[in-house]
Amino acid sequence: MPYRNVVVGTDGSETAELAVRQASDLAKAFGARLTVVTAFMARPEEEAKRLEEAPDDVRWAITDATSADERARRARAIAKGVGVDEVVLRVDTGEPASLLLDAADETSADVIVVGSKGMTSPKRFVLGSVPNKVSHHAPCDVLIVHTAP
Repeated sequence: MPYRNVVVGTDGSETAELAVRQASDLAKAFGARLTVVTAFMARPEEEAKRLEEAPDDVRWAITDATSADERARRARAIAKGVGVDEVVLRVDTGEPASLLLDAADETSADVIVVGSKGMTSPKRFVLGSVPNKVSHHAPCDVLIVHTAP
């Protein structure tokens, strides 16, 4: 069965970009739509302080949402460079695994692509990891890209 809808998450890190490249290759191979999900955690107190101290002409550029949007745009540029025609960006506040699962549900994803980052750290046993949570709750196939050195 061909993949028509591919979902990938990115936090802008080098390892996440490896997952974006793999998802882009997959989307290109199947002529699929690629949905790039970028999460950020809203911190109203910290953001309000930064905005208060910033000049008017740069206030828009220092929010958490803006940096998440930049990471998503970088992922779109990678996908376009690979040759993916349809790239959709989803930037939202929240927990990354939950946002990936929501995006998969809402787009009728055939596969979610995530990097393996966090799966080898001892903290994964206490906190879990994005790939672990996604793999246990995904409504579709999951491809975990080996991104650890």
